[in-house]
Amino acid sequence: MQSFVCPLLVALLLGARSAKAVPTQETTQACADITDALPGKVLTPALLGLEYANETQKYWSTALREVDPACIVRPVCAEDVATVVKSLNKYPTVQFAVKSGGHDPNVGHASVQDGVLIVMTDLAGATYDAAEEVAHVKPGGEWNDVIRDLEPSGVTIAGGRLGVVGVGGYLVQGGISFLSAQVGLAADTNKKQNIIGWETVMANGSIVNVNATTQPDIAQAMRGSGSQFGIVTKYTVQTHAIGDVWGGFCIYDASQEDKLYAALHTFVADGAQDPKAAIIFTNLIATGGAKTDVVYYFYDGPTPPTSGPFANFLTIPALQCLPRTQKYSELLRANGEPIHLSNARQSFRTYTLPYIATRPQLYAEIRDKFIQISVPFLTAERPTSQYSVDFQPLPSVIGRISQSKGGNAMGLTVSDPDRVILEVQGSWALASDDTVGHSLSKQLIEWLDVQVPLWLDEAGLSRDVYLPFFMNDAAGDQEVTKSYRDYEKFKALQKSVDPNGLFSVRAGGFKY
Repeated sequence: MQSFVCPLLVALLLGARSAKAVPTQETTQACADITDALPGKVLTPALLGLEYANETQKYWSTALREVDPACIVRPVCAEDVATVVKSLNKYPTVQFAVKSGGHDPNVGHASVQDGVLIVMTDLAGATYDAAEEVAHVKPGGEWNDVIRDLEPSGVTIAGGRLGVVGVGGYLVQGGISFLSAQVGLAADTNKKQNIIGWETVMANGSIVNVNATTQPDIAQAMRGSGSQFGIVTKYTVQTHAIGDVWGGFCIYDASQEDKLYAALHTFVADGAQDPKAAIIFTNLIATGGAKTDVVYYFYDGPTPPTSGPFANFLTIPALQCLPRTQKYSELLRANGEPIHLSNARQSFRTYTLPYIATRPQLYAEIRDKFIQISVPFLTAERPTSQYSVDFQPLPSVIGRISQSKGGNAMGLTVSDPDRVILEVQGSWALASDDTVGHSLSKQLIEWLDVQVPLWLDEAGLSRDVYLPFFMNDAAGDQEVTKSYRDYEKFKALQKSVDPNGLFSVRAGGFKY
């Protein structure tokens, strides 16, 4: 979304920033060298200052709008990115970051204070190759752009469920899609589905077309490792035919929660029997612990089923219900619009839950515990603050699909059980609340670290269930890659392609 900043505000903003900006001499020189090499494509407070200010505001979390890079580079092709990387290699102390859609709320992942920020603003959208039945997808922008570009051809790709989500970060970190029960995670790949090639700028500045045939280990690592193996400038992705879909979200009050949780429990275990169906189950918690349930529905067809786990939800009375038959692009745009309009400091945190058949109350227990944790913070003095716990089914079939395509960094396999990815989200207005605001979701995860083993014991299940973290929803301080079963393998591989630590030491994001 393009934001407008009036000239007076820009002057005040840049004046405040120039007073606190302290890039090192080496960083300043790196920015100067990149400016010489890429004239017109580098922004600083002094050079193209209005565009600089505009770029710094293109973040979903308002906390990131306060982060001031020494310079911002807007490449238009892989060769431009390679030029930047080669310049960065000359200045080993300079920190940098790469920003796609700006949806990741973690400070330092797609933002950098007093460093070099590479923004993919001019590398956005998608084109369709009908002869090969693939899409060429650029990493910048958001999923609204990609789906809009592909829709006239009657195809789509596995991508974000809310149109405002950024493209690049989503694809390198794994990507749950409404289509995942049919095709796996968005990052999964072979010659028949999802990503089949990555045009990538490596740590030495070379441009490599990674694919599963010529670089199988790197290809596997790039499916869920984040941006530690290179900067992707184009994805080649197998397409999925799509017509009108049925979907939208419904809002429910607390009187329906028992029915909703029962339907969720059934869907986690049996929903993938109809792989065209998908949901996101969200519990919103607002001032004083007020509860609202929101369920996002998707069905890959013009009408939903009338029986089965998905249909169970549709019999539950709602306060407001928006699902309808519509174009896929219309659905994703509508899903994301409420988030697009948010203006707050944001946080993510993730946890992977086992499916425990004998514990249908698990979801309510988690929600109730989080209300207990968050209510002291959610007072009338913070009327716009809110939190949510979002339950996202991860059916066992996704592991089977993933393994059949060569596997991904998360290590999902055919022997996986049904699981649920929990996303804990928070939003608040003031910087002074950052410490407490971030701590609340962490308290919930620490509680789950204790409770989940006990729940498994009570159900007579092994504690040795594989529960890797889902990177797309993780907090910056969560050791996501250490939760992967092949952590040591990928750590060694990352070191081999990035021996000087360009990505592992100097860039933001999750690390091996």
